Amino acid sequence: MKVSVIIPSYRPGNYVYECLDSLMNQSLDALRFEVIVVLNGTRDPYWEQLSRYAKRHGNIRLLHEAVAGVSNARNVGMKHAWGDFFAFVDDDDVVSSNYLEAVSYTHLRAHET
Repeated sequence: MKVSVIIPSYRPGNYVYECLDSLMNQSLDALRFEVIVVLNGTRDPYWEQLSRYAKRHGNIRLLHEAVAGVSNARNVGMKHAWGDFFAFVDDDDVVSSNYLEAVSYTHLRAHET
């Protein structure tokens, strides 16, 4: 089971890196999840900074959507996702190190019953 984590982001501050760091430090194997950051609205100067961060990690993809709005950004992320299910995280969230493992486990348990 693979998870696509979708993060809409509009003019992110440095907090976005804390969010991404928390996702890059998951107990779930990195091959079992991807992170999609959808930068929506203005692209500069955020794109270049986020691109550098994403290049250091193999499972982060960065997308740009000119139309601002969290719902639109989530929809764009879902269109590009390869996961079996989605997790939505805001760009100022910090998740626990077992967040994705717990989400995966909960999802699997729900399908067993």
